[in-house]
Amino acid sequence: MTRTPLLRNVPRLQYQRSQAVARWLRDGHPVQLSRVPRQGRYISFYAQGRLGLWQGLIDSDQWLHSIWPQWSKLLGRSFVDNKLFELFSLLERPLELPPQWLDYQHLFDVQSVDAAALEAADLPCIATDQGPCWVLGLPADTAREPRALQPWTRRLEQTLRVVLGETELNPLQLSRLAEGDVLMFRQRCQLVLAGRRIGQFTFIEEGLHMELTPEEVTSDLSECAVSALPVKLQFVLAELTLSMAQLNDFIEQQVLPLGPEALQQVEVRVGEQSIAIGELVRLDGRLGLELREVYRGPVNE
Repeated sequence: MTRTPLLRNVPRLQYQRSQAVARWLRDGHPVQLSRVPRQGRYISFYAQGRLGLWQGLIDSDQWLHSIWPQWSKLLGRSFVDNKLFELFSLLERPLELPPQWLDYQHLFDVQSVDAAALEAADLPCIATDQGPCWVLGLPADTAREPRALQPWTRRLEQTLRVVLGETELNPLQLSRLAEGDVLMFRQRCQLVLAGRRIGQFTFIEEGLHMELTPEEVTSDLSECAVSALPVKLQFVLAELTLSMAQLNDFIEQQVLPLGPEALQQVEVRVGEQSIAIGELVRLDGRLGLELREVYRGPVNE
């Protein structure tokens, strides 16, 4: 019987918020995780953008002061309370946000929010010219076009498979294979990288002449061509040095010793190269690895 180790549970919403902050920071946007202060008045709104529907929250007084600094001298509080949300809704662009993630075509369902009723949790908070904007609900679609390869990823190796051909055998034929048999196959002469066909080859005197498929990759395997190819990751829980005698003595139900830190020091490898260290966690009932260190290499490499 397999026993699952006791792992730290990671709430999905918390994970999604922290990942959004990490992406925005990587793209150079001023953002952090912070809680909404319990004092103040807030405007809640929904926004429809390129990546889908999301929900935001801003401090109403800071927002009004940013667009109309003299409002307190000219208008009474009662007038502001009644007209504030109407003013916010009427403006074509009441809030300027980073276009890559939270750009929007229009805002709707603008409401007043009581600070005491807000969730007591760290929310993504983006600095804008109209004051901080807390993101209550992230857009569902976070897909983006592939980023250019970072310098450290260029060292990762991929296996280029040179496939001469293929054939099919049923289980009975497979079981009857013997030395001296000749297998007939359909010649394909394909080049396969990361499970995808990237071209073909022909035999020449010097070896193999590669012909890459134009619609799938460019002629020189540029970054844009290979950045979307999948990379197989291995998660290494432990690496033990054993003698041949110890291997020979392996039996069922044998217990291999693991250090107490093993679950917090799981290694992520691409081929034989280590690229990260993480901790085993449970996310929505599934086993996952929360990365602690990513070995990106020198920035100027």
